[in-house]
Amino acid sequence: MSDSGIFRAQSAYLPVALTCFAALASACSSEPLDVPKAHSYPIAGCEAVDVTPCDTQLRECQLSRLEIAACLRETSPGTLPPVTTMTEQEYVEFINATFAGKDVATNHFEIAMTWLGLAQPGSFNYVPVEKGGVSDWFGSYRWRHKDLLIIDHGRPTADLASNAELVAALIRALRDRDINIGMWSTVVAIFDIDSNWGGDAMYFGEARFYSNRYKAAVDGLDPARYDEFAYINSSIRQDIDWIRAQPSPYVATNSRFPHNFGARAAYLAWHRNGAEGVNALYDDKLITQQLMASETKEGPVPTLRYHGRPRAPSEWDQDPIVTAVGAWGLFLSLSRNLGPEAAWALALDWSGEQLFVFKGAESSAAETALVWQLEMANEVSAAALEEELKSGEPSAQVGRRGSFVTLAIASHEGPLDWAFVDD
Repeated sequence: MSDSGIFRAQSAYLPVALTCFAALASACSSEPLDVPKAHSYPIAGCEAVDVTPCDTQLRECQLSRLEIAACLRETSPGTLPPVTTMTEQEYVEFINATFAGKDVATNHFEIAMTWLGLAQPGSFNYVPVEKGGVSDWFGSYRWRHKDLLIIDHGRPTADLASNAELVAALIRALRDRDINIGMWSTVVAIFDIDSNWGGDAMYFGEARFYSNRYKAAVDGLDPARYDEFAYINSSIRQDIDWIRAQPSPYVATNSRFPHNFGARAAYLAWHRNGAEGVNALYDDKLITQQLMASETKEGPVPTLRYHGRPRAPSEWDQDPIVTAVGAWGLFLSLSRNLGPEAAWALALDWSGEQLFVFKGAESSAAETALVWQLEMANEVSAAALEEELKSGEPSAQVGRRGSFVTLAIASHEGPLDWAFVDD
């Protein structure tokens, strides 16, 4: 589960029929951005709560936004989390010190992701943040620290965007109060990339869903005319296009995938059973195939099937990275050569996966091998996947047994027959 959610204070949206969506869902009206407006439509069920934007640096404002967050979730506000305030310079120094020296000479996982078209060399290297780069960053709730981090830009922050980000952060704080995100992620077994993306979608998507309702109220959007669901789906389509266009779709996924995909899951759950429906999402985890499955209804858990671990010869370290990138990672990889609609349709037939990244042993430590085991819904989709994987990376070896497909790649020309298991 991600805990680094430092967000830009983005401008509020307009009704779908009148919106010209930009890459970050910013408004495109002729009016100045982020000017507080008199709200004409209060939040349904929270009519007694004043939603007028206030200065988010002030404790009184933080308390009132906590009331809004709690009302949206139909729970009690309780106590405001501890607030940590940093200047732009303090935050830059903090975040750069946190990640300094984390790069490694040979990043075997990055190499594997490059083979799959999900990254490029250097994608996982940390680029130091500069002060000018955080001028529009709001802050976040940090579940590891149990605090609300707010960046002080030396000016009042009474704009709608900052208020919406504060409401979203406090919604995450209330969720953490309810279930303890760190413990929850362990209980529901969020141990691979696929389920981490799914878990992030639940956590950040719930906050996006509810904070969208706050923004709509402040903007005075008529609930009878504003199509919230169409807005979410339109935002998802933009996210897909943007992520695919980035040099590292893997890295881009972390910043753009969770919020709107998760907001759609929260929207569907809320319309099924209100706030209790959203709460029920956390009875288990979600994976990306479920989030991708349909624009109009919840996706069921696919039938997951797994196979035996490949037994690498002694030239390879015997403790590989074991993870999964899920239907979403498969879609991104396939869309290198397939059109997005065809890649999407094939990726939805994903039905279980194990991805192994080996590094060479001892003197061969710079060598990398990837074994990608994919179970598909049926033999037809597996055969189609086999052909597409063969065209994706020329040095890859691909094999199929029924609905089970394996791709193997190594950085040297040694035999890879060990990568293909029978069970």
